[in-house]
Amino acid sequence: MWERADPQSTSSSGAKQLGTTVSGTRDLVTGASAGSSAGAYNIDNGATSVRSPAITLPGDGTLTLSLSWYLAHLNNATSADYFRLRVVHDGGTTTVLSQNGTSTDRDAAWTTSAVDLTPYAGQTVRLLIEAADASSGSLVEAAVDDVRITHI
Repeated sequence: MWERADPQSTSSSGAKQLGTTVSGTRDLVTGASAGSSAGAYNIDNGATSVRSPAITLPGDGTLTLSLSWYLAHLNNATSADYFRLRVVHDGGTTTVLSQNGTSTDRDAAWTTSAVDLTPYAGQTVRLLIEAADASSGSLVEAAVDDVRITHI
């Protein structure tokens, strides 16, 4: 499950959970503890999600959501495994960022992304962050840090 914590690093064919954050000492991570092996506190056989409190967006200007994130997995992952960022808004839920797993080993590395939230100006929204190990028991880790909404 997602938790706000100081993560411990794990490694299995490379880094799967980073023990460092982009800034500060805590991030939002799927199982912060390292445990006895890299797979001890990873996402297993399902999905986990976390939703922000309600965010009232200004009705004018340009709105940009920025965040740092990663999805890490072993080479036994499939496209059923994923990291997603969704905006829950007046008209429903829209996926604004998505990364699927692959059968290639993917080590944890912070990636910075920016998403245009201008289409939701004047609305009250929530951010929904999801990660899944939805295929057969692969090692999947995810984290998020430095989420910001800027208004210009």
